[in-house]
Amino acid sequence: MRTEQQVFDELADLCVRPGFIHVIAYFCFRDHVVGYKDELKGEDYAKLFSHSRLIRTEISTLIGLMVRAPRDHAVPPTAEFERLANKAESLLEELHDVLKEPVRSEMIKAMTEGKFDPAYNPFKRADALREPIFYAAESAYPSQYRDFSVPKYAQDADWLRRNKGFSPDEAKAIAMAITSFLNAKLLTTVRGLGQKHPKDWTLFDGFVFTTAEIAEEFGLAKATVDAVVDAFTLPEDGNPAFSSLGDFNAANAFPILRGEGDARVLLLCVSLTEALYDTPFYWLNGDKAYRQTASANRGAFTEDFTAERLKAVFGADRVFLNVDIWETSARKKKLGEVDVLAMIGDIAILVQAKSKKLTLSARKGNDLQLQSDFKGAVQDACDQAVDCAKHLLAGGIFVADPDGNEIATASSLTKIHPVCVVSDHYPSLTFQAQQFLTIESVKGMQRPLVCDVFFIDVMAEFLTTPLRFLSYLELRSLVGDRIGLSHEIVALGYHLKKNLWLGEYDYFVLDDDLSADIDIAMAARREGIDGQKTPRGVLTDLQDTTVGRLISEIEARSEPRTVAVGLELLKLSGASALQLSRMIDGIVVDTQRTGKRHDITFAIEKDKTGITVHCNFEPDWIAANSLKQHCELRKYSIEASKWFGMSVSPGDGAFRFGIALDYEWKRNFQMDAQTATLPAPKSIDHVERMMFGGAQPVPGRNDPCYCGSGLKYKKCHLPRD
Repeated sequence: MRTEQQVFDELADLCVRPGFIHVIAYFCFRDHVVGYKDELKGEDYAKLFSHSRLIRTEISTLIGLMVRAPRDHAVPPTAEFERLANKAESLLEELHDVLKEPVRSEMIKAMTEGKFDPAYNPFKRADALREPIFYAAESAYPSQYRDFSVPKYAQDADWLRRNKGFSPDEAKAIAMAITSFLNAKLLTTVRGLGQKHPKDWTLFDGFVFTTAEIAEEFGLAKATVDAVVDAFTLPEDGNPAFSSLGDFNAANAFPILRGEGDARVLLLCVSLTEALYDTPFYWLNGDKAYRQTASANRGAFTEDFTAERLKAVFGADRVFLNVDIWETSARKKKLGEVDVLAMIGDIAILVQAKSKKLTLSARKGNDLQLQSDFKGAVQDACDQAVDCAKHLLAGGIFVADPDGNEIATASSLTKIHPVCVVSDHYPSLTFQAQQFLTIESVKGMQRPLVCDVFFIDVMAEFLTTPLRFLSYLELRSLVGDRIGLSHEIVALGYHLKKNLWLGEYDYFVLDDDLSADIDIAMAARREGIDGQKTPRGVLTDLQDTTVGRLISEIEARSEPRTVAVGLELLKLSGASALQLSRMIDGIVVDTQRTGKRHDITFAIEKDKTGITVHCNFEPDWIAANSLKQHCELRKYSIEASKWFGMSVSPGDGAFRFGIALDYEWKRNFQMDAQTATLPAPKSIDHVERMMFGGAQPVPGRNDPCYCGSGLKYKKCHLPRD
């Protein structure tokens, strides 16, 4: 196998061949442009998840190498075009193999020697992580880069006007105009190929514009358009720093190229939106007199943005910025600081935000730098979150806002979800967190979620209620590292389809295409594309169901025990929620008709928990005591760690109250006697069958199971029944 530098150098020689820019234009169209008819659908997006396509980092590498020499824009002959394209793909594939070699060689060595150390993790080495970092999935949408660039640099607007000639708002408007113009022009270019001889076919013209065209088409001031375009145009200096794969590639920071005459070339529109979000940081940081102010503004943006998105979910009265934890109300000894705190009932989300980046040295394979970057961006934030969570869960402290006003509800928390947020795209963040993050176990504290501001935005966009948001954090915490995925949107995509629940499985590997529904929904919501705005699944399955209505009623109350019941209901699969809805409807009607109490109890065996639902005409205090006793017996009978109860009204099925029993099971001889003759709680499938299909014969041992699993009855529900 050749060395990485040998492959890189050959690729560099190829990229400066005459007409290579037409090859790159073809790759950009083939692998990054999605066409659709009437409405964008999953099958239209499928090409973006093909393992054979060139991802943006690969195309950016080609562009960065191409600009190292003067460009010849003549269209190459067809045979030469095909040779250049095939050779480029071949070299990129070889480069990928080289990057995978450190892990592959370690595995071969272990198999050859027959020595497997379960504690050894090759991915903790920086050279092994170069492959997942270079080929990391995109963690942000173009619309997010574009839209978030405005609040990110809002406090720097005066500096940008003085030094660059435009404001963040103007840069965003012009980037949108360029993207819209090129989308239309590319479509015209494609349609015009039929009128050309095949030897003249090229898609390059669809990526070319002038500032005069943009200004005239969209009614913008040409001087401002010139200022924005010039600021993000690559200098014609040969990209001198880009001499190896891990070096700084100026084509990422300055994605617009100079064409012939007044023409400009933008091969990847998403690169311009990312540059809007990222590149001004380096301009500001380069001004020594302004550097400290710029750094403070970056930190404030991450916290403010996260708080605003959480306020959209939890309400402004439940979200607090820059919270101080004091030993006493005298506020003499500070125990910790929380960047953002969101609360409902006795549950809180504790956010610690950082504005650290992955350095070039780490990308090149420097072990110490990689670990240092991760510590600064993630581990430190996680450690701060753990320290603050300990104090909040222990109680007996004074929690205050920046003005010193007490946040009384923060002193009685029983569960905390830490969230560590970074402000920029941090390549392979989820994967690195699985390798490097060390977490202290604290009772009441869930496993931290490590993500960026872009994922916080996506979560808040779809999980629009406190229970939905908390339910996902709880499920994601329970899954922990037992899923393989490229980025967090994939896990959320699976959750929105089926609920993020492992069931009987110990480990999941989730493919990137599970994010397709979210990708389409985000494009529909943020770009105005025709497409499904709400992914089908857990967000739609409960609409117009009794369980969905009960969850809404629970959410409106925000009582600690009630919230716990709502979170348990949200763990149900769509099918189970429909089953429970039907059964609740049944006991509501029966109680109204007979005047007697009716109830449902089913167990969730794998998780050692269950749910009991009561419906009766008794006063609340009597009904609550009856429900509590019933739940205690059921919990004890199966040695469960948790049990949940809910009371609904006869007739309309309105939610009355809920209880959550969450304590360690202990042997009690009195309870042994009380539960000795108590029938074991059944599965939800069995309970539904008994309620609505009692006349049906019980399946034979070798018959298909009644739950529809496809397994034989003896292999499925017979042991539980």
